[in-house]
Parts: sequence; C-alpha cells; structure tokens
Amino acid sequence: MSNVRRIFRKEMLSVLRERRVLFSTLVLPILLMPLLMYGPSLLLGNAARKTVEEVQKVGVRNLPEAALEALRAARLEPVPAADPAAEVEEKKLQAGVVYEGSDYIIYGRLSGGVTQSSVVVNKVEGALRALKEQEVARTLQSRGISPAVLEPFRITTQDASPKQERSAGLFAFFIPYFLVLFILIGGQVVAIDTTAGEKEKGTLEALLATPAPLSQVVLGKALATLVVALAAALASVAGIVLGGTVVRGFFTRQLEAMQGGGTQLGGALALEPAGYLALLVTAVLFAAMMVSVQLTLGLYARSFKEAQSYMAPLQFVFILPLIALQFSDFLTQQQWYYLLPAFNVMLLLDGLVKGSAQGWQIGLTWATTLVFAVLALGLAVRNFRREDVVFRN
Repeated sequence: MSNVRRIFRKEMLSVLRERRVLFSTLVLPILLMPLLMYGPSLLLGNAARKTVEEVQKVGVRNLPEAALEALRAARLEPVPAADPAAEVEEKKLQAGVVYEGSDYIIYGRLSGGVTQSSVVVNKVEGALRALKEQEVARTLQSRGISPAVLEPFRITTQDASPKQERSAGLFAFFIPYFLVLFILIGGQVVAIDTTAGEKEKGTLEALLATPAPLSQVVLGKALATLVVALAAALASVAGIVLGGTVVRGFFTRQLEAMQGGGTQLGGALALEPAGYLALLVTAVLFAAMMVSVQLTLGLYARSFKEAQSYMAPLQFVFILPLIALQFSDFLTQQQWYYLLPAFNVMLLLDGLVKGSAQGWQIGLTWATTLVFAVLALGLAVRNFRREDVVFRN
C-alpha cells in the first residue's frame, strides 16, 4: 500500500491547496443547509402572517350588507368594483367577490404556489364560511332545531407512526437527498482534477511512467476522491442537523405557527449507535461506487470542461430516484428493489433514518453496492490501461 499512500497524499495535497474547493465542499454546506431548509419556509411564513394581520382591499359586487360586515371583521376592506375579476387579473386588487343569486364567486391569482393573493382569498373564504355557519345556525334555531345536529360526532386524527419516524420529520427525505447529492458534488471536483485536470497539466503521463502498478494509481486517486466526497456529504448532514437545531432554538414560535409544526418541518435524528454506523457504512459504499464511475468519466474526457459536461447528466440521473423516494411508502417492498444500483441505497437510507430498515434490506444493499463498487473500480483501472483513453486529448 506504500504506492497507494503516496498517490493518495499527492491528490489530497492538491485538494488542500485549493482553498476554494475546501470552502465549497466542507464549509459552505454547513452554512447553506439551514438557509436552504428553513429560510424559504420562514420567509414565506412571515410574509403570510403579515398578510393575515394587515388589511387588504377586496373588490366586491352585489354583496349583501351581512357579507360586507363579515369581510370587515376579517380585516378586509370591501371596495365596489364593476368587474372584480378584471381588477384581480390586472393586479389592482389581491381578491374579488361577486354575489350572483345565492352564490359567492371569489376571484384570486392562485397559480404559481403560495401567493399573496391566495392568502387574501383564504381570508375571504374564512369570512364567508363563518357567515354561512351563522346563517345556518340562525335558521335551525328559528325552527327549534339545535345547531349541534350538524355535528353528531367529532373526528380526531393522530399520528401513529413509530417514534423515530415522527422525530425524523422531513429528515427522512432530506438526509438521503443531500447525502447522495453532496457525495456526487464533492467527488466530482477531485475526480475531474485527478484525471482530465492532469491531462491538461501534462502530469498524468509522468505519473503513469512511475513503477507503481496502474491498479495502485487508480486506488490512490479513488481513496482521495472518496475522502472528499464523504467529507462533503457529512458536512451537508452536519449543516442540516446543527443548523436545524439552531434555527428551531431561535424561531420556535414561527415554526410551530406554520402548517405541520416545527417538529415536522425540521425533525431531529434519534438513532441508536448502530443506526449511525449503518448510515456511515451505506454512504461509504455508495461513495466508493460513484467515485469510481466519476474517475472513469473524467479520464475519458479530453479536458476539464468536457469532464464537467459528463458529470452534470450523472447528477440528473440520480435526481429521478430521489424524487421517487418521496413515494416509497406507496411501493410494496420487493427484494429486487435492493438490487438496483443507487436506488437501493436511497431506499435503505430512508429506512435507516425512519428506523424501519430490516436486516435483509441492509445486507442486500451493502452486498450489491460493494459488488457494483468493485466492478466500477475495475472499469476505471481498465480505462487507465487503454492508451486511446489516457491520451485522448
């Protein structure tokens, strides 16, 4: 292993000299993860809260006095409008209401997710719903019927998920997502630099001319790439966990006021030591497979830029199974799922975070991923032996 260690040290020194790489792969994830996870939700929640507390103008036409009073009570200012729909469409008003016959028609700009107009529309709907309930109760009482007849029983929904799954919250999705994503991003930088980058610098030929066997050269490069990929992935997870703890400490009320509550939004890892160890082993095996693939692609490229163009589609390939991971609960767990490269790792990471992973799933995923990693490393060694690939520049 002496040759492997020398090549490993050489590649790690190259990485350590690039302070921008260290910052982007190790420091930046810790700083950005809390902002990416909690920033949009906090900003959106704060904006929605201000919209609810403030008074907005609403275009109205033909509304009875009772409906106008209900809107005013809901902190809305009714404004007569000949065509409320057109006023809303032209962004002169956030919402409009028209009363035709016995129907209320509410207009708002509801496309594009949560908007200020949609928040105002919710206020209008709440005001009119309360007015409807009052009129129903008044009609029933006038006929000697108790309004309780409309609610003969109450429905209560409780979360019966295991404690670890409830504790994880959105971590059940974010941990696998960012682990996979940052393994790809962190490994990509070193993999390209040690292959296509050395081609451009003209140092690859000198390295291959040394007495070290090609298998040891590739293994040294792979170990350096593996270390950086894992460091980037662990930094992203640390940013999620530590940043989430800090954010929840400072913004507890804001998070609890949001839909779903602060615990569900942030979550917290509550694994046994064996669970953390299983997460680490799974990440190492997946990273070993991916860095070998990245070394193969990087060596095949003629230049640094060409290697980057090969790596970009690789990330998109893994986004699809990551998206499918959100619907894993709808899938009947089949053993062959854990034979699929990468997808088996994502399923296992999801199960480990939720505390639902079974022994056969762990064993099957580790065994198949190890086989794929060895095959990918063998492919990288094979490409290093091909002169038409090494000197393809």
